[in-house]
Amino acid sequence: MDRTAYLTNLIGRPWSTDQSCWHLARDVQQEVFGRDLPMVEVPPDASWRWMIDTIAGHREHQQWREVAYAPGRIITAPDGALVLMARVTQSAHIGVWLASEAAILHADPVAGVALEPPVKLRARGWSRLRFHEPV
Repeated sequence: MDRTAYLTNLIGRPWSTDQSCWHLARDVQQEVFGRDLPMVEVPPDASWRWMIDTIAGHREHQQWREVAYAPGRIITAPDGALVLMARVTQSAHIGVWLASEAAILHADPVAGVALEPPVKLRARGWSRLRFHEPV
């Protein structure tokens, strides 16, 4: 399956604990970019605190380097960069930067899998986006 068909097939799928933002990011990294990321089991009652702590303390965090980015600037992160999203300072959500689409693919508990540009994510409250590329 080509990239466009694969990504199009994902959009609109519902969010669940076994199809969370991490699961989506992991699947896209494997299928589109050939990268293996570890599995993270999301408990059915996962809180924002659990998400924040899991993202901050996960060993995979050491395998990625942050790419400088400021809102309103051109995003220089490479295609496939992981995007950590925070409402204030601590990341609680994750997605994948798709450079040619100029958008972030992520799994939202309300909307399901969505492909949204950074400006729309910021307008929806994800005020801090941090782009990371593999080391």
